[in-house]
Amino acid sequence: MRNFIVSDLHGNGNIYSSIIKYLENISETDEITLYINGDLIDRGPDSGEMLMDVIDRIKNNKKFKIEYLAGNHELMMYQASKYRRKDNYRWPYHNIWFANGAETTAAYLETKLTYEEESDVVDFISNLKLYHKFNEKLNGKPIVLVHAKCPKEVKDECDLIVKDNNFEVSYYVWTRRYDDWGRLTNNLGDENYFTIIGHTPVNDEKGYEYNLSENYLNIDGGCAKYACGLTDYAHTPLVEIDEKHDRLVILTFNSNNEIEQGHYFTRGISYSIKEDELNKYRTSLDKNKNVKELVLKENNN
Repeated sequence: MRNFIVSDLHGNGNIYSSIIKYLENISETDEITLYINGDLIDRGPDSGEMLMDVIDRIKNNKKFKIEYLAGNHELMMYQASKYRRKDNYRWPYHNIWFANGAETTAAYLETKLTYEEESDVVDFISNLKLYHKFNEKLNGKPIVLVHAKCPKEVKDECDLIVKDNNFEVSYYVWTRRYDDWGRLTNNLGDENYFTIIGHTPVNDEKGYEYNLSENYLNIDGGCAKYACGLTDYAHTPLVEIDEKHDRLVILTFNSNNEIEQGHYFTRGISYSIKEDELNKYRTSLDKNKNVKELVLKENNN
């Protein structure tokens, strides 16, 4: 079994389609699982289509297995939709969700789906888990995948889901290292685990950053900023756990259906994958795919 991880795609259909096609090609010979580490939706123009495609793939077991974990945007969607369905009393959750880029997702749900279909989607989101503990280890430590912050208690099987809608749920998908005034207030990792997170866009062109002191890897490559027109790049890492060689393989995708670069990551150090070796990974990418231009949307939030 080969395990892959991606995070914070935020409605970027180009990168999503590239990664899906890449994994479909690999699945012809290998059994694989893709872990989506939250924030699949919102901001980008293809949010609704991507969400429905993931749900369809999970329900119909298409090509390869997908495990979808919740991010703060999935939580906001659930909170806003829950109260909308209940009694149309949408404030404050509706306002919070829309202040964070809900327009593309909400428009799709409200115009493309019936009320019953939308309810099914919300029910699906409500049952997303908050974290996943892998059997594989990196540098001797168990790998934990969570959207924003390593849980205080990591169980072998996560029993915390979106509809629990409690403090822990919010804490694990919303926490950032710094507060709004730039003050260091939170540790995101845990010394007992190697934690992979997303949530806060990184500024590195590789699409990921490693924090040595807190032992976490952030793989939010900035699709949200790209979709909002705040940056001119979207460098999204697809991470594969390579326990045999005690490392992660990190391939960086862009919005032009390309694997821009690759790295091997282990013991706090990343090594560039040389071009000739990187081209071997690229053979699983469909280079003939027609790529549509991602529409940049102005967003001041």
